[in-house]
Amino acid sequence: MALDSDDAYRSGRLIHWGLQPRQRPTQEPEYQELVERYLDHPEFRTVVKEVAKGLGLLVLEVGEHGIVLGPSPDSIFSLRSADFRPNSSGADDRLLDGLVQLAVASTIFPRARDLEEEATYARPAVTVVEVDENLRRLCERIEEEKKGAPDPVAADEDSGIYEAWRVYQRRLSVMETGDGRKGQRTTRRIIEFGLDRLRDFGCFTKETRGDQVFYQPTWRYQVLVKELAATALYERLHEILQARATPASAEVG
Repeated sequence: MALDSDDAYRSGRLIHWGLQPRQRPTQEPEYQELVERYLDHPEFRTVVKEVAKGLGLLVLEVGEHGIVLGPSPDSIFSLRSADFRPNSSGADDRLLDGLVQLAVASTIFPRARDLEEEATYARPAVTVVEVDENLRRLCERIEEEKKGAPDPVAADEDSGIYEAWRVYQRRLSVMETGDGRKGQRTTRRIIEFGLDRLRDFGCFTKETRGDQVFYQPTWRYQVLVKELAATALYERLHEILQARATPASAEVG
């Protein structure tokens, strides 16, 4: 199929929809048509990728659920920590935000082979408590590793995990304030904030069942985690958590 004069415009429109992550092709006829065109016509796919590249974006995946875009490091669309938490009370909160994001991903994908499954496979929903318990296990494992070991140097990929671990250990999981509200600086409140922000970006849906709130990862989130899994920091976090889980797994088997 040869390109027609409107394909540059259509490419921009598809990227436009991709920058609205909570929109779905099933709800927007134009979006649906553009996704189908992308999947059916190689020439159109090439134009979309080149236009996205010019904007500092990568086309990570396109399917029936839409298009998933990722920013290049120098893109104006890159999300900074200040954008994620505009009213941050300090560097510690931003540090914990990063650790929480890694912990959420490792809670949803507890085994390396889980990442090999198709992103269309529905992963189990998670709760704030599950993520917090996962991070507490991480802290225990790091504490064991730290006994008798020198501190990692600043350039070491472990240094960020160790620094965040120290901050996390100092925080309480839960705490009620004088007026009965949840303490804003507790670990579970930070996790709740992180999951709610991911929901804003179309990565989770939220459902209350009884007295518990469940966060269901979306197809978009699973595509993004597969990209995250290639980073050294995520691999190191997963390695620490797996080392902790291995003995228990062996006993069950």
